[in-house]
Amino acid sequence: MRGRWLFAAIFACVVTAFTIAPLTPNSALARTELPITEIRWFNYSPEDSWQPIQFIVPDRNTAKSAGSRKLRLYDVHIAKMFEISHFLCDRDRASEGYNWSYQAENGNIEMGRFKISCNLARSIAPAYGLGKPEITVIRRNFNLKNGRPSFTLEKYSIPTFNIAKNRVVQWRDFVQKFPPIPDNSANQANSIFPASNISRQIKGKTRVPVFLPSILPVSNTQQVDFDVQAGAEGYIVGIYLGKGCRAGACYFGTIEAKRNEPFSPPSQLPQDTYRSVELAGGFRGIYFNNCGAYCTAFVEWQRLGVLYRVTRRNARQQEVVQIANSALQAGQR
Repeated sequence: MRGRWLFAAIFACVVTAFTIAPLTPNSALARTELPITEIRWFNYSPEDSWQPIQFIVPDRNTAKSAGSRKLRLYDVHIAKMFEISHFLCDRDRASEGYNWSYQAENGNIEMGRFKISCNLARSIAPAYGLGKPEITVIRRNFNLKNGRPSFTLEKYSIPTFNIAKNRVVQWRDFVQKFPPIPDNSANQANSIFPASNISRQIKGKTRVPVFLPSILPVSNTQQVDFDVQAGAEGYIVGIYLGKGCRAGACYFGTIEAKRNEPFSPPSQLPQDTYRSVELAGGFRGIYFNNCGAYCTAFVEWQRLGVLYRVTRRNARQQEVVQIANSALQAGQR
């Protein structure tokens, strides 16, 4: 992963956004553009009866109007998930349904997980009728015949639900009664990060401003250990679970800073993710997830010629962004 620091990043090209075409003129959603950061279908095991799909949007406030006085962006997003589920279920009659991960603000906000069965999608579609198809771009991850992972951007012409006139209230009532399934991992406790102790080990050895978080998203019952290294041009704080343990199984992540380093560029690996994110204080950063034997989530941002980086093993975007935001909100140590 260190080799990625040797390349110059093209940060202006970070954001990938697909815009869904307007709906039918008679629809209550007519002339509404639905910006979508990414729809990512994990189709690695086509024989699996349930397939995971990520639905990521750039909007921070999904409760705002979607071009109609009665429909919110949230309502339109749920409709889009149902439309795609219905379309894919018709293509694959062996499928039982799709597990959706719905995320807002380019992945920073977890909106919930929704399980849409093919039976439910097929029963909902006739209640509204299918309107004019939209071109929808989906990133499909799959395995090649030799077992190696790959991906492709695929365009599908997907019929829309005709949520018009009196059906608007009907759809909102349905969405209200279709809550996300509980996600216990989202309620993980935080522990105090020993910022004062770590800062003392860094400040006498480096010339770069020190930013450290106040909290870590781990339980207070877990024993956390640190390996601090610092030089004139930067520092790195290794974080491990277990006193004195430096084995790979104990690795949690890092907090890093290095002067005159560019943003890491996107890789070409099909499992990886790379996108722009907004951090605390209005800082623009990048989030990327690099997968090999395990996945490592990264957040990077720049300040006064210094590249700051937070990493965490097998983490969700929200968890690693939380650490970065805690460091920015705490200010320079």
